[in-house]
Amino acid sequence: MSLTTSLLHARSGLVGAQAGLDVVSRNIANATTEGYTKKIHNQANLIIGGTGSGLKVEEVTRKVTDTLQESLREQNGVIEKLEILDDFIGRLELEFGRPDDQSSISAKLTDLKKAFQAFSTAPENATNAIGLVATADTLARSFNDLNTLIQDLRVEADGRISDRVTEVNTSLTSLQELNKQIGQKVAALQSSADLRDQRDQLLLTINKNLSVGSFERTNSKITVSTADGQLMLDDTLISMSFVATSSLSAGANGQPVQLGGADVTSSISARDGSIAGLLSLRDTVLPEFQVVLDDLAFKVASSLGTVNVSGTNEDLNLFTDSGGNVPGAFTNGFSGTMKVRDALLTTPTDIRDPQAGAGYTPLGEADNALPLAVLGLFETQSALSQAAGVNNTMEGFSAALIGKIANKKADYDSQLTFQKVFRDGLRDRVENESGVNTDEELTELIRLEAAYGASARVLNAVQRAFDDLIGII
Repeated sequence: MSLTTSLLHARSGLVGAQAGLDVVSRNIANATTEGYTKKIHNQANLIIGGTGSGLKVEEVTRKVTDTLQESLREQNGVIEKLEILDDFIGRLELEFGRPDDQSSISAKLTDLKKAFQAFSTAPENATNAIGLVATADTLARSFNDLNTLIQDLRVEADGRISDRVTEVNTSLTSLQELNKQIGQKVAALQSSADLRDQRDQLLLTINKNLSVGSFERTNSKITVSTADGQLMLDDTLISMSFVATSSLSAGANGQPVQLGGADVTSSISARDGSIAGLLSLRDTVLPEFQVVLDDLAFKVASSLGTVNVSGTNEDLNLFTDSGGNVPGAFTNGFSGTMKVRDALLTTPTDIRDPQAGAGYTPLGEADNALPLAVLGLFETQSALSQAAGVNNTMEGFSAALIGKIANKKADYDSQLTFQKVFRDGLRDRVENESGVNTDEELTELIRLEAAYGASARVLNAVQRAFDDLIGII
C-alpha cells in the first residue's frame, strides 16, 4: 500500500468516525425527545478503479417499523375518542348525581313524594301547602338545569370540533411542506431522517383527531386519506371545514363536517379520534340522554295532571310548559320549559282545591283525598312514552336514568383502562425498536472514538513517513 493510499484511508476513517460521532451525539442528546427515533450512521467501502480507497459515508437512516408506528397512531385515536366520551359523561354523571345523593333528580322526585305525604297528614296547614309547591318548583328547576347542562355540553363539543378541524388542516399544511422538503432531500441524496420524524409526529396529531390512512409513494412523499378512502393530501391538499353553532336546543342538529365541500360527518363518527368522539356526543350520546330526561319530565307532568279523586277527575296540573299547558304528548326539550303552574306558585294553598270547585270538591280544608290519590300515582307502574314495554314508577324511572348514566361512565372507564394498557404495550415496542438506548449509544461512542484515534495515528505515521522521505530526498 502506497503512502498516498494510506493517507486516503486514514482521512476517510477520520471523516467516517466524525460523521458517526455526530449521529451518536445527536441520538444521546435527543434520547428523551418525544417522536425522535434512533438514527443510524451508515458507511461502506470506497472502491476506486477496483481498488479499496477507504470508506464512504452514506445517508443517515432511521430504525423504524412503519406498520408498528401506524398501529400506535391508530390506538392513540381510539384512546382520544374514549377520553372525550369519558370526560363528558363524567361531568353529566356529576350533575345528575346517584340515586342515593340528596342532590340527584331521583332524590328530588322522592322529596316531592314526601311533601305530598306531609301535606296529606294536615292539608289545612298552609305551611305544608307552601312546602309542597316549593318542593315541586325545586324539582322543575332541576329538570331545567339538567336540560341546560346537556345542551351546554353539546355546544362545547361542537366548539371543540371546530378547534380540532383547524388542527387537522394546520397539520395537513405542515405535512404538505414536509413532503416537499423530503422530496428535495431525497433528490439531492441527503438524509431526510429528521424530517421523517417530524412527519410522523404530524401524522400522530392527525390520527388523534381523525382516523386516516397513509402510504409513502415512490418519490418518498406521503399520501393521506380518510379511513374510508377519501383523499385529503396528495400533490394537492383538500381541507376540512366546519362551522360551529353558538347554541343548540333539544332536537336541533349541529352543522356537518365537510371535506372538500362534501359532508363526511357520518363516516367520521363511525371511526376513532377526538372528532368522532365529539360528533358522537353532540349528535348521539347526549341527545339520547336528553330524550330520556324529557320523557321522565313528561311522565311526571302528565301523571300529576288529571288526578282521579274518589271517582271524580280533578285537574291538578302541578307542572306545565312555558305556555302554562300540560303537554298532551312527548315533546323534545320539555324538561327545559317545565315549571310549576303559575297559579299555584302565586297561591300555594290553592293546592287544596286546584280547580276551585270544579271537578272534585273537598269536604273541607282537612280533606286529604287529593294528596292520597296523588301518592297512589307515585306507586303506579306504567311505561314511558319513548320506552314502550318497560313499566316502572316515576321514582323508578328517575333512578334508572341515573343508573344509565353511571353504567355508561363505568363502561367508558373500563374500555379506556384496557385500551391504555394495549397502547402502552405498543408504545413500549416502538420505543424498544425505534427509541434511543443510551447504553448502546455510549458503547458506539467509545468504538467511534477508538476508530477516530486509530485513523489519527495512521495519519501521523504517514506524515512522519512523508517527512522522512522528504528529508532523504
